[in-house]
Amino acid sequence: MHTLQGYFTREIVRPLLITTLVMALVALLTQSLSSLDLLVDDKASFIAYLKIILLTLPQLVSIVLPFAVFIAVVYAVHRLHTDNEIMVGFASGMSRWAVVSPLLRLSILIMLANLILTLWVQPFAYRAMRETVYQVHSNLASAIIRPGKFVSPADNLTIFTRTNDHGVLKDVFIHDGRNHKRPTTYMAQTGQFTTIGKNPALALTNATRQTFDKSGDMELLKFSSTVFELGGVIEPQGDLFFKLSDRFLGGLLHPDMTDFWERENANAMAAEAHYRITSPLYSVLMMLMALTALLGGDFNRLGYARRIAAMAALALLARLAGFTIQAAAVESTALNLFQYLLPLGGSGLCLWILLRNPRPPKAEHST
Repeated sequence: MHTLQGYFTREIVRPLLITTLVMALVALLTQSLSSLDLLVDDKASFIAYLKIILLTLPQLVSIVLPFAVFIAVVYAVHRLHTDNEIMVGFASGMSRWAVVSPLLRLSILIMLANLILTLWVQPFAYRAMRETVYQVHSNLASAIIRPGKFVSPADNLTIFTRTNDHGVLKDVFIHDGRNHKRPTTYMAQTGQFTTIGKNPALALTNATRQTFDKSGDMELLKFSSTVFELGGVIEPQGDLFFKLSDRFLGGLLHPDMTDFWERENANAMAAEAHYRITSPLYSVLMMLMALTALLGGDFNRLGYARRIAAMAALALLARLAGFTIQAAAVESTALNLFQYLLPLGGSGLCLWILLRNPRPPKAEHST
């Protein structure tokens, strides 16, 4: 019996890994397309872009894992059915529980792995991602400069530098014609990106500024150091802010009530915390729903397409209902209870259907 149970479990593990990998890659591709603005608009390096995309993988895996469990179990158990291997198990004296229990233990292991993802890996990865995105935005000013080329980051503004030596610009030329009545030209020996307050700027050394006065005469001023502000050209970068998805469970459950944002979003933080705890439970629910579709009734020689389709629709509705309850719990914290009741109650119902008759299922000749 233990040999058969181990065999049934191994037959599910392989399609589970393949399905999870494929679904995660599809989700990752979708995420990469939605983040292309980092390359196009923010001029992030490809390495930074790739890092940001890969850091979203833990959350994507935690979302697709319950669906992958359902698909893998349906595929594997249906194949075992059609090859009469489960029937052989029942003929050898296995009860329904003997068939279901090893798969249930597997789903609990999957649930624990998913719990680790949601509680620790995801917030750690998302924090690293948020810091990388912040760094990309902070380095946007330096990204617009192309050594040896004239660039125009805004209309009537031209910037040139001969070299960029680790952030130190050599031989800087700036022509600012945005004020048509008084265009200004800067030439400097060196320049470095800096901020004034939160606004990006270029700190120039050994610089000259050429402009025209009201009478049309040229004015030439020399500076040992001066600053050319890039306000209106590059948006100022605010403070680094961690969103709900970036925070660990302790911070979500115990918001700092002296912090205005956390005090105003305490309900949303609680809803996110309970979602992190309950979302792995859907791996068990999906496993049991798939088993119920195939083992919850009698054998059908004509196949189980209708039962599988009906249960797949119910599984999708259950997961969507979970997301809906999480969103509604932001308005009413009492609804957080239903984040637990839905997967636990659904799992209990599926177990009852599976085990209400411990005897092996009979063959069903009708459709």
